[in-house]
Amino acid sequence: MDSPTLLIPIRFPDPDPLPSSFVDGFTNCRVLLLGLYEGPAGSDPDERQRSLVEANYTLYSLAHQFLRRGETAEVELAMGDDLDGEPTRVAEERDVDALLVPRPMTHLGRVLIAVRDETFAESIAQFVGALDADVITHTTIVNVTESDDVEEKREVLSSLKDRLVDAGFSEFSIDTEVIVSDDPSFEISQKARGHDIIVMGETEEPTFERVFGKTYDSIADRTDVPVVVLRK
Repeated sequence: MDSPTLLIPIRFPDPDPLPSSFVDGFTNCRVLLLGLYEGPAGSDPDERQRSLVEANYTLYSLAHQFLRRGETAEVELAMGDDLDGEPTRVAEERDVDALLVPRPMTHLGRVLIAVRDETFAESIAQFVGALDADVITHTTIVNVTESDDVEEKREVLSSLKDRLVDAGFSEFSIDTEVIVSDDPSFEISQKARGHDIIVMGETEEPTFERVFGKTYDSIADRTDVPVVVLRK
């Protein structure tokens, strides 16, 4: 299997730092660092050029951290006055496997995987299985369902756990849980407490909202935890 590709938005002029454990954890992924520099279209050309140079320097410095540890790292910079839809546009154009909904983080060790159904189970298993198992200290796999098909959901989570164990994760460091609720966003947000990052698949929302829309922003805002969204 090819290494999964992760798009990481970096917002300027004050980008949040990426902890070394995050870089180490994603060492087996191909990384696309997308710089987003918002500013008025009529800004001073000299100031714009300085900002461009500084942003590119930062992006290439970050890329070097990933390159030193593992796979490939690419850099792309977008400048403009409205870049909210840029990560989704670039993700579709470059056909990346996953996007990061960024939030400040200081460490990567505990991962929460939210699985809706079997649709994303395989892609989640492949993506998380590519992470450095020595960096990931604990993994929680959760499903939130409105129906009473709890046993069926448990089987999906158990199968996903087995795949992660096959990928090198310790079975003793993986917990699974099925929660019956009609508010997945709330339940995932509550479960995310004490975790460093959330991994989940796209929802059935409009194109832009599938990644940087209601569900993921709601979870990220409620928890202040970054979310990795696996694309279809």
